[in-house]
Amino acid sequence: MLTKKVKAERFRAMRRRNYRASLKLEGFELDALSVAEQASEVALSEEALIAKLKKAYAR
Repeated sequence: MLTKKVKAERFRAMRRRNYRASLKLEGFELDALSVAEQASEVALSEEALIAKLKKAYAR
């Protein structure tokens, strides 16, 4: 049985994948984030992650 912490981590990971998929569907360039940055996103708070993505994808 999964703990609340594991469930929350899986939910955040799924939300990140869905957000990236929606950006890709809208035509945003997703190659701007490197693999190292994606790995560091796991440790960021949700607010910091949103701010970082807004900065990266600002037009």
